[in-house]
Amino acid sequence: MKKTLFCLLIFALSSNVFGQNFKASAIGGISTSQVSGDQLGGFHKVGLKLGLAVNHPINKATKGQFEMYYIDKGSNDQNSNYQIDLSYIESSWSIQKSSKGFIYEVGLLVGFLVDGVTYNIYGYDDGQYNEFSKLDIGGKLGAGVRLNPRLHMFWELSNTIPFFPIQEYASGLTNGLNKGKNNGVFSISFRYLFSNE
Repeated sequence: MKKTLFCLLIFALSSNVFGQNFKASAIGGISTSQVSGDQLGGFHKVGLKLGLAVNHPINKATKGQFEMYYIDKGSNDQNSNYQIDLSYIESSWSIQKSSKGFIYEVGLLVGFLVDGVTYNIYGYDDGQYNEFSKLDIGGKLGAGVRLNPRLHMFWELSNTIPFFPIQEYASGLTNGLNKGKNNGVFSISFRYLFSNE
């Protein structure tokens, strides 16, 4: 974890040496998530989203953005102690488009698994279901608003690309694009720019 925090700090500091066209920001918010294929429904797993971003203008209304952040994912059964608890260091590449007071965002992401544990209905570590893919490869859509010259609020929806499931089904069966379990995440975050736009 210390290495991760060190990398994020270097990322933030190095963004200032690229020139005035690059704008760095801090990201802080919450994630709500579910895992498709776990027989549960709803974004009931709540966690954190914390990290850094840097963007660069492409034209007057469009920017390219790179982000690196820590995020919690998984699922949670509201009727028992069953849950899938996943933590990732995630990077994303996206295009932002400003229009009529909103900022729209579309992009790709790659999450690197830090820790993954499945807890059974009694809340005990269920080791036989702890084999997760080391990568979570997905896509995301987002929308945001500018609250002041340095602060933005964003709503994002992301999902694992079905070809790259985070875990195979226990039965080993697949059906078309349904190759295994996938992460689905809805997050609300604030992005604070270190300098004015």
